[in-house]
Amino acid sequence: MKVAVKLMGLALPAIALLWVAGCTSRDSDDAVMAMAEPSAFKAELKVAEAQRTRSRYLAYRHRVTTELPVGRVEAQYNRILDWCAADTEYRCTVLGSRLSTDNYVHGSINLRILPKGVAEALSLAAEGGETTQKSIEVEDLGDAIVDNQKRLEMLQDYRGKLEALNDRADTDVESLVKIAEKLAEVQSDLEFAQGRRQKLLQRVEMDLVDISLVSHSQQSFMQPIRLSLRSFGSRLSSGISDVIAAIAYLLPWLLLLAVVLYILRRIWIRVRKR
Repeated sequence: MKVAVKLMGLALPAIALLWVAGCTSRDSDDAVMAMAEPSAFKAELKVAEAQRTRSRYLAYRHRVTTELPVGRVEAQYNRILDWCAADTEYRCTVLGSRLSTDNYVHGSINLRILPKGVAEALSLAAEGGETTQKSIEVEDLGDAIVDNQKRLEMLQDYRGKLEALNDRADTDVESLVKIAEKLAEVQSDLEFAQGRRQKLLQRVEMDLVDISLVSHSQQSFMQPIRLSLRSFGSRLSSGISDVIAAIAYLLPWLLLLAVVLYILRRIWIRVRKR
């Protein structure tokens, strides 16, 4: 009976330690998952929303960097791409994506999306990891859009005047040819300005989201060593070729130096004899 009591006395502290460790682990997991909630980006999104009410010609770019376990980077990368491809509500478009599965796995995705979908995209990017960097950049395109609108109006007015001249009955053939050339030139400038306007308005209407997924853990301790051994032969040959090239460059200078030293020695000998 005494032995059983002693065993229980030893077991209880161990059980308590395990319980505390489990609670700590759960708290840590909850803290990591909390980074994936939209509230992690609440301040930035609130600023953007407030500024949109004051100026409708502001263009936004959101950047977020998430650190993930090495085995989850590729899965998170594919999940974001699949989400954007299946999206029909936020008009999500992938502008670029890169994934490196080298010893240090990392990926990046560039999205264009409606402002109301930015929170979900950022939350998806931060899910299951730790947000190590986040930022928001704002570009004021008001002046560019206003200038573009004025140019459009000027070109449209100019085209109207050219069309009126072209319709006059007393216009000679030579003038008609010149008017036709000017009309073609103005129409080309007009189409270019209209395209420019569409791009500017799209940039204001849609936000850009740059997502970086990184892992500071190695996939394998031996992988860098294996890569170094695999490239040993090519590096050795490159080193030998560099040495040969250096000798080829130095040889003429060494010959010239030898001639100069010989001349200086002969002069020195004559001076000493005198």
